[in-house]
Amino acid sequence: MKLLKLTLKNFRAFYGEQALDLSVDADKPAVLIFGNNGAGKTTLLNAFAWALYGTFSVDVEQQQRVIHDKKWADTPFGEPVSASVRLDFEHEGTRFSASRDVTLTKQSDDQQAVLPALTVTEIGPDGEARTVANGQDRIEKILPQGLRRFFFFNGERMEKMFSGDENNEEVKKAIKTLLNLEAIERAIEDLPKAARKLAREIDAKGDSRLRQLTDRMEELETRQRAEVEEMLRLSAGISSFRREIEAIGRALRQNEQAEPLQKQRERLTRRIGQEREKLADLKGRKRELLSKHGFLAFTAGLDDKVIELADRMRERRQLPAGIQRSFIEELLEDRLCMCGRPVAEGTPEYEELSRRRYNAGLADVESRWLFVNGQMRNLRDKRQELLDQLTSNAADIQQSDAAISQLEAERTEVDRQLEGVNVQDVKRLVDRRKEFGEKETEARVAHREAENRIAAIKQDLEVVARQYKSAEAKDEESRKIQSQVNLVNEVRDALVEILAIKTEEVRDQLDKKVKEVFSRIFIKTYTPELNDSFELELHSPSGVAIRSTGENQILGLSFVGAVSEVAKNINDRKNRADESTLEGNGGGIYPVVMDAPFGSLDLTYQEEISKALPALTPQIITLLSQSQARGKVMENLQRAASRMYVLRSFTPNKSAEEETIEINNRAVPYVSHGDFEHTVLEKVTV
Repeated sequence: MKLLKLTLKNFRAFYGEQALDLSVDADKPAVLIFGNNGAGKTTLLNAFAWALYGTFSVDVEQQQRVIHDKKWADTPFGEPVSASVRLDFEHEGTRFSASRDVTLTKQSDDQQAVLPALTVTEIGPDGEARTVANGQDRIEKILPQGLRRFFFFNGERMEKMFSGDENNEEVKKAIKTLLNLEAIERAIEDLPKAARKLAREIDAKGDSRLRQLTDRMEELETRQRAEVEEMLRLSAGISSFRREIEAIGRALRQNEQAEPLQKQRERLTRRIGQEREKLADLKGRKRELLSKHGFLAFTAGLDDKVIELADRMRERRQLPAGIQRSFIEELLEDRLCMCGRPVAEGTPEYEELSRRRYNAGLADVESRWLFVNGQMRNLRDKRQELLDQLTSNAADIQQSDAAISQLEAERTEVDRQLEGVNVQDVKRLVDRRKEFGEKETEARVAHREAENRIAAIKQDLEVVARQYKSAEAKDEESRKIQSQVNLVNEVRDALVEILAIKTEEVRDQLDKKVKEVFSRIFIKTYTPELNDSFELELHSPSGVAIRSTGENQILGLSFVGAVSEVAKNINDRKNRADESTLEGNGGGIYPVVMDAPFGSLDLTYQEEISKALPALTPQIITLLSQSQARGKVMENLQRAASRMYVLRSFTPNKSAEEETIEINNRAVPYVSHGDFEHTVLEKVTV
């Protein structure tokens, strides 16, 4: 998707018709738009999304006031008045025009909310224009609204865009959109319904066993859906509680008296977490030892008894002939038969015993006895080794438990001191943190229990599915339906694997790209990570970093760059004629439109971001205030700019000072006196 032109007509702060040429050169991907606070930068940012989706972001006040105040005031009662935004863009070689407008008949001084009308026009290669019947659906196919938050955003609020539930579930949804895997996901959801519908065609009287198994599967699937919904609800609660705890922690750190204690508490919390992980590993090791070698505990005395029994039998000469070479040799030495009869050397009996001593099967029998004898003795060694390992493991568990208890005691003491700080707000924050901490713990326990129940249900479903697959149908019609149901289930299992593999593939790509962009901007030795749950984390050398607003903004900007890059890579793979992929219509080349890209960052980071921005995407429209466009920042941005505009504010307030902004070493009007409040888009020579 390549933006070509934005045209505004009486839209909020913009009176009359204003236009932005958004075309860029390949080596200069930026369009810079400078505007004072209140000039309409947020309105302009929202104009793009309004044209495409008909909605504003939540930070836009009085959203029903779409028509410019002057135009509305000048319109007589009973007369129609309108406002519109038109966005021209190109996608995969085809040009489109999305025009959204509102028309109201003025009945009062206040504007009323009204549903805007959308017209989407497609211009073919031959220049012929035709209206797209379902324009919104066509826009959604080009740039789904779920991806809007990654390509049209306010930098000052970026830190909130990539946290909590949004960072988890919304990122997952965005990835599925990028891959165009919604169809696979829908199939995964719908195939079980199809399988059950097929299975219902089997007459219960004709084949009651298959119907019983079908009923059992439906029951388990209903329980599974309920547990998944409960788990999602608990996940949302956990994220909410965690955000509250983090916000309280930040508030406590800002308190001068509580700051040292709060930092000490955070160190103790990290150490407790590490010790708990160590304790979990130790307990896991204990379970492993008992599961693999626990049987040895029940063999005590068995080895000694076997060895003692064999020795006694040999002494009493009760072992049968031919079992052991040493036994026959003892008979020859004693010149005495098992029955007590003398056997003299040279007698036939003596010769027969000598021959049996070299019997071909004797060595095999003897080796087997020696093996058994050795195994019995080795059993004692293995049992002792298990005992030693369990003893050592128990000591380590006890030591880890003691360490956790000690650390928790220290943290409790810190909490007591925090409660004792003579600052009412701090005490209130400490109490709230404790409350939310308890709620989070309860929710995590409930979440784990739900996970365990889901795992048990899945196991039961697998068992029932195998029983259904192997059940012997009573008639040909039942066998046919049974075969179809089994095939549907196999297809669903394959799609589940494909979805998991492709989702993880893109998660890995995003993670690598986030790291790459972040390392170019951030000066500290922090490392971002998009974990398996699609939560965007930041790690310091000592563990999970406590992120500031600025760090969250850089992290979010890195993620935007990563999403843009991955989408482009998917689009490139899709367009290769010699490669067939599962992405279908996924991926794409998308522009980035952002307001206040530097947020509250200091000058060092502003300079680094100003260098990194042009590399994020082939087209980037950036809205800036004068305070964000100075020195090196301005130089870096201008080098990447194909076009520049100023949002020139006009005000009837004669006491307000007129302002200019310096661009290309010349003063450009920025705030001017006028007859009424409005904003004009003025092009600046690059």
